[in-house]
Amino acid sequence: MQRRAVLKAGCAAAFATVAAAASAKAYPSGPIRIVTPYDAGSTVDITSRLVAEGLSKRLGQTVIVENRPGGQGAIGMNALLGAPANGYTLLTDTPASAINPSLYKSHQSRYDAARDLAPVAQLMSLPFAIAVAPQVPARSIGELVAQLKEQPESLNAAVAGTSTRLAGELFCMQAGVKMLPVNYKGAMSAMQSVMKNETQVVFLDAANLAPFIEAGKLRGLLITGERRWPVLAQVPTAKEAGYGQFGASTWFGMFARAGTPQPILDALNAAIREVMASPALASYLSQRGAQPSQRNVAEFKQFFHQEISLWRDVIAKADIKVE
Repeated sequence: MQRRAVLKAGCAAAFATVAAAASAKAYPSGPIRIVTPYDAGSTVDITSRLVAEGLSKRLGQTVIVENRPGGQGAIGMNALLGAPANGYTLLTDTPASAINPSLYKSHQSRYDAARDLAPVAQLMSLPFAIAVAPQVPARSIGELVAQLKEQPESLNAAVAGTSTRLAGELFCMQAGVKMLPVNYKGAMSAMQSVMKNETQVVFLDAANLAPFIEAGKLRGLLITGERRWPVLAQVPTAKEAGYGQFGASTWFGMFARAGTPQPILDALNAAIREVMASPALASYLSQRGAQPSQRNVAEFKQFFHQEISLWRDVIAKADIKVE
């Protein structure tokens, strides 16, 4: 009886593997839906629609984008996790996909980022930058750190959202300093507070900060990434400034539900990488200082799991609690 049960289980597994392979070979045979938990007109939305247009041409099927904002990303995430694991419902998200389950108690019971998501492809990445008010004496990141060590918590950091708060906390942990975070509704209000010297420091993606640094309304001290950013060539990299361990970035990625057959993930990844390398996307990204990604499925999965671990540790060490 035991041997018969083992044989039956083996046959079932073999049949499932064959069925999955057959399904993947026929993929896609119908429309694909890309859900994004962000508003229409947002950078994530626009990028998703450009990718959808390119995928539609390459895959020969209609690819639509559906905006499902709200609930700190939970509404869009639930739309993905409630769909079959067959590659016909995808999700475009940011580092929030890796952060939210550790940050929001309401998310912890809804999904486990490592268990429930199948990373498909990273679309792009954008460096973070650190800028200060012109009134701040520090002319370099080293001088800013020295000031904070001499006068702990003497400076306020403008926070424009979860990822900017965590990027600031990560830098402070690595540099051994503390700043007082002050929350704002968005990037513009956070930057305005620093320009008015209501707060003194801001951690934000480089694209948002660039116009104000170039205009002299903010002073750029550091930018993440392997090399200097062409738009802010005067701002040293974290490595050049002696803080090479600080590597926070913002990024967009495409996800499927866990359990989606590997051949489908690989096919989607290959098509997305072609789209991201196309002239239309290259031009769109370069105007914003973003870099298209060419990571394969395994590389993006490894990166995503590193993000989950990194931000979970930052949230725990900084004792950040959000209901």
